Amino acid sequence: MSAGYIVQVLVSQYPGIDPYALHGRLLAWKPDVALVGGTSDRVWFAVPTEDLPVAVEVSLAPPEVYAQALCDALTWTPRWEDGWATMAERYHASIVVAMRPQRQLNHASLLLGFLAVLDAVLASLDDEERERAVLHWMPAQQLLTYARYRDLRMDLGPCGPAVNIRIANATGRPGELLADTVGLADLGLPDLQTVVRGEDPADVLRRMRVLVSRLFVGARLGCAWMEEDAMVPPMRETLTLKLDRKETDSW
Repeated sequence: MSAGYIVQVLVSQYPGIDPYALHGRLLAWKPDVALVGGTSDRVWFAVPTEDLPVAVEVSLAPPEVYAQALCDALTWTPRWEDGWATMAERYHASIVVAMRPQRQLNHASLLLGFLAVLDAVLASLDDEERERAVLHWMPAQQLLTYARYRDLRMDLGPCGPAVNIRIANATGRPGELLADTVGLADLGLPDLQTVVRGEDPADVLRRMRVLVSRLFVGARLGCAWMEEDAMVPPMRETLTLKLDRKETDSW
């Protein structure tokens, strides 16, 4: 687990944090969420799990405070057309939701607690601002519109927006693609990677999503794998998969 798990919500403007209003939204989800402290620009919550509570902080920051990470996300977000200059013109504030567990905890408990706080923050925005917001999901190196975030939650469950699946010709060999995930390692799970040749990228994406969902719930992957170093940055624990067509056609 990294030192912090951070999602930056980019907005056009934000008047400030209301700690008690956010706490009220969280209490409606789980009545023992504790408000540790807060001001108009920073608030701390202790979100209970079956193990230790998860410390989640909500704060305000200029969008450019994570400029390098944002540029990485612009590079690795599929079909994202807006560049840094356009983003800087459109978004003048950001809300940072950060989770720092005391030690390794169950990945599902961590993510669910974090998402509860993130959803409370999103619900605090007015409807127009929320629809325009962009979620900079730093552990997954990707940008999500609010609509995309909502769809991924509904279609794939809590791990949907938390994992980015990258597909690129990273090896330089004609017809060869590297598909990998970013985001699982920051939740305490290994990320996945595989090299395929002559495959439809859309089909590879579908199969990788199935594997992410299986890994997240602790199910059998259903394909051969081995532990190896990540082929491309960021460096992290990974499983290299062998996607056998006969096995995966039945998914």
